[in-house]
Amino acid sequence: MWALVAGARLFRSTDRAETWQEHFVAFDPVGSNREIAFIGESEGWLATPGPPGTQCTFQSVAITHTADAGATWVQLVPLAASASTGLADRQCKEHPVFADAQRGFLSAYDPNSAPIIYRTTDGGRTWIASAALADPPGFTTRGAGITLRAGRVRLFGTTALVDASGQVDGRLASYVFRSVDGGATWSYLASVPQGDGAFALVSAMRWLIATPGSSKETTDGGATWHAFTTDYSQAAPIAPEIVFGDPLVGYATVRGSIQRTVDGGANWSLIETPGT
Repeated sequence: MWALVAGARLFRSTDRAETWQEHFVAFDPVGSNREIAFIGESEGWLATPGPPGTQCTFQSVAITHTADAGATWVQLVPLAASASTGLADRQCKEHPVFADAQRGFLSAYDPNSAPIIYRTTDGGRTWIASAALADPPGFTTRGAGITLRAGRVRLFGTTALVDASGQVDGRLASYVFRSVDGGATWSYLASVPQGDGAFALVSAMRWLIATPGSSKETTDGGATWHAFTTDYSQAAPIAPEIVFGDPLVGYATVRGSIQRTVDGGANWSLIETPGT
């Protein structure tokens, strides 16, 4: 497990975050909104977005790669010329994900148009944009902030899933899209019940909504939902980001704190934040 703290300090854990070891690295290019994507004990990627245009009209992004646990980094996509590799200037970029040494994804959004998902099949050297995600049932992209924003792509075998959220009548609505062709095309799969909880894709069929006191789950890919008993709680008034590494082990982070579950989300415990 890897964690990037404050965009500058890189940590690794080999015991499900019981202990952390810091990997001292000198990141290049300099940036405060970096995100990492590791696929093992040594290989990973770093996405460093440049300054965005007003309302994310444009943003370039640099992609670098390490094969030695962050000791050295090789630039694959230069910040000043990311468009030449297929990462268009339009929209802001976030949520890098790699399934293996070749296949990766990157989400892009702006407040005036539908999101797209970039994909790479050569380890991040070149990228191809998907068509914009189509409006799901009950949602209409109108601009001025009434648009969807895609989350982090999750891979389950040959199926890729991504959630996307936007405002409907003043409330946040979330939807799940699916790709079965490596991210070339995406189609609406299911709607997520509205609420204030954090949404997590645990497996291709099981998804969670973590809300203290009223959590829900689906075990049939969003066709039906039912109450889920969990002791998850938090002090922060905003939803955490929840990521599962496998069907049992997951992590929830919000405002610097981290909680872990090892039983699929039923029980959570606070663990040490690396670097504190």
